[in-house]
Amino acid sequence: MTIDVAAEKTSQARDVSGDKRTRKSESVFQDLKGRILTGQLTPDSPMTEQMLAKDYACSQSTIREALMLLQECGLVVRRGYQGTFVTDPSVSEAMLLLRLRVSIETTGLIEAAEAISSDDLAELRKLDQQFVESRRQRNTFACAEIDRDFHLQIFKRAGMTALEPMLVRTAMMLQRIMLPNPRPDDSWTHPNVVQHDNVLDALEAKDVDAATKSLKSHIFASATLLAPRYYGNDPERLQALCEKEPDQIFLEMR
Repeated sequence: MTIDVAAEKTSQARDVSGDKRTRKSESVFQDLKGRILTGQLTPDSPMTEQMLAKDYACSQSTIREALMLLQECGLVVRRGYQGTFVTDPSVSEAMLLLRLRVSIETTGLIEAAEAISSDDLAELRKLDQQFVESRRQRNTFACAEIDRDFHLQIFKRAGMTALEPMLVRTAMMLQRIMLPNPRPDDSWTHPNVVQHDNVLDALEAKDVDAATKSLKSHIFASATLLAPRYYGNDPERLQALCEKEPDQIFLEMR
C-alpha cells in the first residue's frame, strides 16, 4: 500500500512537472514565433538550445520542444551542432506556397459556403473587428494571429480535416515571407486590399463565385503589398501567373 501511494505521488509529480514544461515550451514557442514573424529573428540569427535556455530561464528540454514546434510550422530549420536557423524561402518556394494556399483555401471556401451559419458569420465578423483594431494599433503579430485564425475558421466549416494542418503551415510560412518586410505607412491606414468583410458579405448572400473572387483578390493583393520582392507589385498579374501550370510559372519568373 505504501509503495502504491508513493508510486502514485511520483506519477502525479511527473505529470505536474510535465504540464509546467509544456506550458513553458508553449510560451517560448509563441514568443519565438512572434519574433520570427515580425522580423526580430532572421536567417542570420543562429539560435542554440543553451543560449535560449539561458534567455528564457528554463531547461534545454523545454527549449527543444519549442524549437520542434517551430520546425513543424516550417519557421526554423535545425542544423545539428550549428544551431537552429529561421527559414529563408526562395522565390520559387514562395510562389509554390502561395499557389498551394490559394488552391486549398478556395476549395475549402466552396465546400464551406453551404455549411456556414448566421452564428458562424457573426463570430467571423467579431474576429474581423479584432483584426481591424489590431491593424489600427499596428500590432503586426496580433494581426498575423487573428488573420490566420479568421481564414482557418472558414476552412473548418468545409470539414476537410486532413488539409487543416497543411493550410495552417502554409499560411504561417507565407506570413514569415510577408510580415518582416518594411511596409509603407498607408498600408496600415488605407491598405489597398480586398477586406475580410467582402468575403463574409458574399458568403452571407450565398454567392460562392463572389466569395471566391474576393478571397483570391484578398490573398494576391496582400502578397504584392507585403512582399513585392517575391511577388511583384501587380496582384492581377500575380493571380494570372499562379493560375498557370507550375512549369509555365517558373519559366516566366526567370
